[in-house]
Amino acid sequence: MKHNGLGLRLTAMLLALILTVSCGCVLAEESASSSPAAESQTVADLLNVPDFKFFVRDKGIGKGEFPVYTAPSEDSLRLNDGKLIVNVAYELAVAGFDSGWLMVRFEVKDKKARVGYIPQKYVRGLKTGVGQMKFVSIPVELADETEITDNPRSNSTPFGSLPAGTKVTVLGKYTYTGNWWYVETELDGQLTRGFINRTDAALRIDGKVYAGNDALGFPVAAPDGSTQIGMITVNGDGDNAMIVRKHANVDTAMVARVFGGDTFPCYGTKVGPRDRLWYYIWVDGVWGWFSSGNSSLAENK
Repeated sequence: MKHNGLGLRLTAMLLALILTVSCGCVLAEESASSSPAAESQTVADLLNVPDFKFFVRDKGIGKGEFPVYTAPSEDSLRLNDGKLIVNVAYELAVAGFDSGWLMVRFEVKDKKARVGYIPQKYVRGLKTGVGQMKFVSIPVELADETEITDNPRSNSTPFGSLPAGTKVTVLGKYTYTGNWWYVETELDGQLTRGFINRTDAALRIDGKVYAGNDALGFPVAAPDGSTQIGMITVNGDGDNAMIVRKHANVDTAMVARVFGGDTFPCYGTKVGPRDRLWYYIWVDGVWGWFSSGNSSLAENK
């Protein structure tokens, strides 16, 4: 009888264990099925691509005429039939170094500009006052034919056309004059870098086409882990520029400029000096604080 009682108890314990494991699996499956699908990591990375800037040197950075290539390699495309040069004794702008090459922007006729790289051997000793470029590396595919230019301005002229299906690597974005992705790819078998219009470019990512920058959406979470609570609308009209601050305080640095009527996702609120309420917003890759006195918040329902 003792043996039978022990057997019954062991059987009951085994059944309970099986039931517990089964329930756990069901709960795990329900939890997984009720969770939202994970956002594409590529899209998430594109939403946080940093801007880069050029710094003007009105008196130049040295002396001499140097060759300029579209990428930091002597095997890369060199425009003007392979003869593009820049005279560094005159005004130009510099962005930084990449693999020892100096990234520059210089003016040409008709208020157009060129962006490219001076080879490493020519820039030793030049007084630039800039550091290393901090590019990302995000591979994507072009869904449509796309023009590429070395002049990121409204009067840009393409130096080539990239067919649909071309693989490009997004290195950064440039929004000081226009709205551009800065990419690396191959054109006619040669390495090249240049700018493609973010507003128009159609990118194929994980089998889905994102037509235009707005189609990428908004970040899932802010750097502090907070999620979107709503959308703010900037007061005023499109000619009314206002400042987004680094912190919830009017005395802190500007991180972006916004205009009346613009809308942006909001990820949190904070009361700053003088009991002023601030909104933590995302402005095209930049995080900052915007005053509630210049905007209104529509909270998520």
